[in-house]
Amino acid sequence: MRDRPPGEGPVRRRFRRPPWLAGAVFVASLWLLWETRLDVAYFASSPSPIDLGTLGALHLDRALPNRLVRVAGPLVGAVPGVEGGAERRRVSGLFGTNLLVDRPAAASPTTVHEGRLLPSGRRENYAPFAAELAKQGWAAGDKFMVLREGERPRTRYREPLIALALLALASLNGAYLVRPLLPRRAPDGGE
Repeated sequence: MRDRPPGEGPVRRRFRRPPWLAGAVFVASLWLLWETRLDVAYFASSPSPIDLGTLGALHLDRALPNRLVRVAGPLVGAVPGVEGGAERRRVSGLFGTNLLVDRPAAASPTTVHEGRLLPSGRRENYAPFAAELAKQGWAAGDKFMVLREGERPRTRYREPLIALALLALASLNGAYLVRPLLPRRAPDGGE
């Protein structure tokens, strides 16, 4: 062990991670943050639904993806679906429209449907449901929209909290990567 001059404190050993690891964590954090952006945007969106009307007076031109919407009309067909947990879901077509309604299987029958109009990028997950509903009489073609009933803004805090954690992780690793590039301050001292 090396002798230190008197008056010097103990040597602090810092955990040094390789820059490639910090870079990989930085990039992965940013990518995951990008993946959660739509859920965070929906969380922050208006809790007042956009009224799309009722059968005979529909205004689907008002439909904005990733927003809370309300529409009234009878459903056509039903295809069971399973959510990634214990909640069972059922997918139906809204009569006379290109709108799929994904609702909890235990929900009572209704003609008014309110929920999140999913972004178009998530529509491909519902293609098998649309094909099955076409066999049951619902004809909307390939350009359908999906309303996820019961999903409201500002109720699920998981996504914003995950986004904040990812932002902190990206910031810490970004600072670790930038620190060696910054000029070092000279220690205070005289001549």
